[in-house]
Amino acid sequence: AKQPPADLAKTLRNLCHTVYNKGGWVRAVENHGVRPMPFRVRSKYSPEEERYQREARFVSLYYDAPVATKKDLEVKLRLEEPVLRFNTMRLPSILDEVNSRKTSNPWNAVAGIERKVKLPKRKKGVHPAIQAEEDARLRDVVEKYF
Repeated sequence: AKQPPADLAKTLRNLCHTVYNKGGWVRAVENHGVRPMPFRVRSKYSPEEERYQREARFVSLYYDAPVATKKDLEVKLRLEEPVLRFNTMRLPSILDEVNSRKTSNPWNAVAGIERKVKLPKRKKGVHPAIQAEEDARLRDVVEKYF
């Protein structure tokens, strides 16, 4: 939380360059500001009187890149002194929903394996007309690409 804005920008710029050099695209960087932590966090490299942090700056980096890029970014984040913690998440895409609606795998049919189809979870409280639009859009994607 006490990191100067220039240092934060330098750290984020280095991460963005890593993504780009590995063949990816940075979609967005969001600075969520300084917020209180749910519990105090011990920082490794701080002097003894500043060892425990109660506030932190939260930042999100959205990118599309090959799988190996994630590991490189995590290594860089571990080596950065001001980074207390980080978390890497994968956002669901439309292809995840398409794959969840596949009716069968041709290799399973050859092997004699039957698998029940899992339908994606429905959003609660969605108006039926909006749900029908989403289903139609999904059907169009399935017909177009599969």
